[in-house]
Amino acid sequence: MRSALASLLLAALACGSPPPRSAHAPRPQPSLSTPQAEGDAGREAAQEVEAAIGTVRDPAIRAYVQAVGARLARNAPGFRYDYVFEIADDGAPNAFALPGGRVFISRGALALTNSEDELANVLGHEVAHVASRHAAAQQQVAGNALLRTLQFQSLAAYSRDLERSADRLGQGLAAVSGYDPGGMASFLVSLDQLDRIQTGASRAPGFLATHPGTPGRAHEMGQRAGTIQWTRAPGVSSGAADHVRRLAGLALGTDVAQGVFDGPRFLHAGLAFTLRFPDGWETLNTPQAVAALAPDRRMQIVLELAAEGSDLAGAAGAWQESLGRGLALEEAGPVRVAGREAFRLRGSTGGASLISTFLPYRGRIFQLSCAGTDRTRLDALCNVTTRSFRPLTPELLARVSGLRLAVVDARAGETLAALGSRSANAWSPVETAAWNARAAGAPLRAGDPVKIARSTPWQPRDEK
Repeated sequence: MRSALASLLLAALACGSPPPRSAHAPRPQPSLSTPQAEGDAGREAAQEVEAAIGTVRDPAIRAYVQAVGARLARNAPGFRYDYVFEIADDGAPNAFALPGGRVFISRGALALTNSEDELANVLGHEVAHVASRHAAAQQQVAGNALLRTLQFQSLAAYSRDLERSADRLGQGLAAVSGYDPGGMASFLVSLDQLDRIQTGASRAPGFLATHPGTPGRAHEMGQRAGTIQWTRAPGVSSGAADHVRRLAGLALGTDVAQGVFDGPRFLHAGLAFTLRFPDGWETLNTPQAVAALAPDRRMQIVLELAAEGSDLAGAAGAWQESLGRGLALEEAGPVRVAGREAFRLRGSTGGASLISTFLPYRGRIFQLSCAGTDRTRLDALCNVTTRSFRPLTPELLARVSGLRLAVVDARAGETLAALGSRSANAWSPVETAAWNARAAGAPLRAGDPVKIARSTPWQPRDEK
């Protein structure tokens, strides 16, 4: 939870002037004129992905995705990029590629795959973007200004022609690597089923954003797959059943390991603290910080990890130095918050008042910052929120639970509804059918592995 707080703070406040640029603010990215420059830009952008949404650290599932990706990368055309494959800690079905060979599939998309073929086709599409240097082509179209805002929650909106090119090359890459090129079509069918259930309509152009909607694209890719000659090679997994079993344990939706909201109260089981934001505020939780924004968007409260150790004045001084002349400091010194020692800075920045309190907790220093244009109201709300920072009680910890993917073996002739009833499945039969690419009412065969969602209380996980 260490962030570029100055870039978060005031970002959504309607103060009439932009926040000052800090030492941590994003630097201008280099032109993508060469593959080497793409590699530099991709490495920097990958750090931003890690800070913004994080990556799944489970070693077994990471190794599996990386092994499938490496097989594709060996057959990728063009420049020999140093391809790196990671799982973005995002519950939405998604995938994207950064310049220079950084390829991400979200845990939501990974959980939706039902075979190694599908996984390979999704990764292959992204490898195709990298190999074809589509980011550089898009930069040229944009007048040689790098697309600064990475769309982490949806695939980058390449032009229709570039997307169709990646479709063709990605399927061909999967095929030459020994995978069924029809895997992308079957994945898109599952995605469409899930979208219809969750939104009542097929996915509008968003996933591979400039394409037609999912059904038309799935049909087109299914037809093309039938024209591609390919020979199956032994997979990293032993087959579709093994692939599905490897997905067990993936978090579904919001990963409670990153903290969860229970109404206005934020609960972080891993760091063992709780914090209550004002009622009715819009909340946001990322790996780098947790924040809340007032309904009128003129006040914001942000909590982040400032430093390890117990030197409160040192942590405060380091943050003040990072802001430079962007902070007009009015006072700084030790205070007591709910009976505990703390350190507080008060001043103004970007046309708004700022209060930043440094709180010691279990060998770490947390920084809670409040910014807004109504100083009197800011003082009152900031004081209440800061005092609410406290240890997580056993009663609150018991309320921290989330959904994780589990795999259950079917019984002969069993339906998804019956399987769900005996396995505490949180998905409805229709949802379970979409996640498993099955017909909701069709009988199952004995031993068929079926993905389900199971509510699981939080527990520490060793994912190093």
